[in-house]
Amino acid sequence: MAGWIDRWRAATVALGCVQEAEIRSRGGRVSRKSFFAVVGTGVLFSLHSRRSPVTWLVTAKHVFADPHEEWRPSTLGMVFPDRHPRGAAPVVEIPLQLIKAGRRCWFPHPDRSVDLACLPLPLHLRTPPSGSSSAIAWMDIATTAALYEGAPVMVLGYPAAFDIPDSPRAIVRQGIVSWVSPTRPGSEVFLIDSHVFPGNSGGPVFRLPDNMDREGHRAEEGNVALLGIVTQARIQSLPLLAGGKQVDLYVQGKKTSEPLLTPSFLGLGLVEPAYRIKQLLVSATNRHRRRKASAP
Repeated sequence: MAGWIDRWRAATVALGCVQEAEIRSRGGRVSRKSFFAVVGTGVLFSLHSRRSPVTWLVTAKHVFADPHEEWRPSTLGMVFPDRHPRGAAPVVEIPLQLIKAGRRCWFPHPDRSVDLACLPLPLHLRTPPSGSSSAIAWMDIATTAALYEGAPVMVLGYPAAFDIPDSPRAIVRQGIVSWVSPTRPGSEVFLIDSHVFPGNSGGPVFRLPDNMDREGHRAEEGNVALLGIVTQARIQSLPLLAGGKQVDLYVQGKKTSEPLLTPSFLGLGLVEPAYRIKQLLVSATNRHRRRKASAP
């Protein structure tokens, strides 16, 4: 069923790689099945200029490279929403080259502390399979006035634990803006209260219209606008309890016990704001032009 959300879903893609897993039937027969393992979410942006129109894939920088986790893939796969017909098996990825001839193909945010990066898409990927618009335009990016605590938001993404079906569609979640920097609203990371899990990294956060502005005044009309990109899920490690007592683990060869910890997702997500997305796209566009001009 078509709806207003379809436009935003069409611009939200799954990023990951094809893997194989052994499936054991009740009779003991073992077979292998290919599946698309999600590592993150991406957003497509369309920038039109007189020189050349470019579609950019924007995501969290750690989806492309995370030195702390020793994650440096040379390629990733991208899956468009509803690209594959039902019944098609296995899901076939669209390859994205991240490193070529030892050189990085993607562009990080000019500020190394900002967890954002983007990649120019190949020419044949600029036109979506459906033929309809599947990219966010510059005018869709929200201004600082749209960001305030309590504002309703919609979050799109592909949680890593979610098995993408034949016709993948981003999972939709709602929430509110929980915290905004009081000194630099709109240009510093902010928090949202929504169900954010691994795999949501790089997913878009949209401001939903509620006919109210930052000052609490009723507005005549409101539009859906991009507030930012999810980069982290807030997690805390909690000890396991049994009978009201903490459960410890004794490792062979050690005399002292170690606590058993389990990750607890707080439901809070860290979001890089729209202002930093604009910074990234402007910087990447300039660097991309210089790289093409210097290429032999």
